[in-house]
Amino acid sequence: MDYNLIGFLILSTFALGAAFVVSDREKLWVPGSLLIGAVALRIIGSTLRYEVLFRFYKGCGDAVRYFTEGRVIAEMNRFLDMPFLSLDFWLHGDSWWGTHFMEKLSALVITFIGSTMRGEFLIFSLLAFVGLYSIAVAYKNIHSSEQAVRYASWIWLWPSLWFWPSSVGKEAVTILAIGIATLGYTERRDVVRWPVYLAGVGLAFCIRPHVALALVLATGAAYWFGAWKGSGFRRIAEALVLVVVASIAFNATTTQFGLAQADLEGLNEFVTFRAGQTLQGGSNIGSTPITGAGIPMAFVNVWMRPFPWDVHNLTSLMAAMEILVFLWLVWERRASLKVALKHWRRNRLLRFAVPFAVGYTLMIGLTFGNLGIIARQRTPIIPFVFMILLAEPGDEEKSPSDEVVR
Repeated sequence: MDYNLIGFLILSTFALGAAFVVSDREKLWVPGSLLIGAVALRIIGSTLRYEVLFRFYKGCGDAVRYFTEGRVIAEMNRFLDMPFLSLDFWLHGDSWWGTHFMEKLSALVITFIGSTMRGEFLIFSLLAFVGLYSIAVAYKNIHSSEQAVRYASWIWLWPSLWFWPSSVGKEAVTILAIGIATLGYTERRDVVRWPVYLAGVGLAFCIRPHVALALVLATGAAYWFGAWKGSGFRRIAEALVLVVVASIAFNATTTQFGLAQADLEGLNEFVTFRAGQTLQGGSNIGSTPITGAGIPMAFVNVWMRPFPWDVHNLTSLMAAMEILVFLWLVWERRASLKVALKHWRRNRLLRFAVPFAVGYTLMIGLTFGNLGIIARQRTPIIPFVFMILLAEPGDEEKSPSDEVVR
């Protein structure tokens, strides 16, 4: 038995042990069995992702690259050197973000747990769970304890959220970053805890700059709809500040992506290029144009596909079954959906969740033409869609309608 498996078993035992210890705390806001079950699913999810990668895809995937490159970096820089404490290590080079940042993050994990790929899959799965836990706490900060437990059950047990992020990949870190940012946004009922929020946005920028942009714009929208009450110098000045911050984030995103033009033409060219890159394999669904007709198709592709006739392998079959369950939930919770769409501006968390979910859906629906990629990319917004589906008539009264994000 090699360390790849032994390390995984050691980490799994430690994770379950920690879950049992935490579940015994008297002040734990969720049932202990739910927490233990959620951690157990991360162990199962990481195992399944590992097996799928090597049994169905013959080891061809980004996770192998991140682990291989990370192991090389980790072997060059062990504890005695500690380069991880230097910003230059993380931000060195013109293209330090994205893949290169992931390789260094993988090296950091390997430095502590050793050379076990199965174990690293589990660590990244648990990082994603920390993000989901943070989102659940953010939900608890706004809603009742009963609602919070129900919401935590949904997002901790939903198949996509314990399967797709359970790999050495950007999805896990993206969910972690979004969770931290969401927690910072709601940690205090009437203000943003900026250090926590900016830490989440910063981590998102290091992995996927466009996700950081979506978070900033969603926060700006939440502020606008929650605080805007008319004209006046202060309100105009605040609106201008939001525009400036959004412009900076957008320009940084376009620079990181290498867009030649930060305008509609340049964006259209980029979307066409990225869609073309993903038009391969049995999951190809064609590119979606940035037009009035393309917007509804983006929502259809993200939240209604794969259709039964799109199924061509085991993972697409599971995704299709999950979509059917999701659509059934939408129908069953149609009253909540109506409440959310009608009163979302009165609930502080929904003011953030709705713009983020809509913006992120358009972003991936218009950019990617491959259902397999879309299935992974939509996982970070599933928790926010569930916020909408769990809305109740009294939710708008639980947060002051005149909250100001400071």
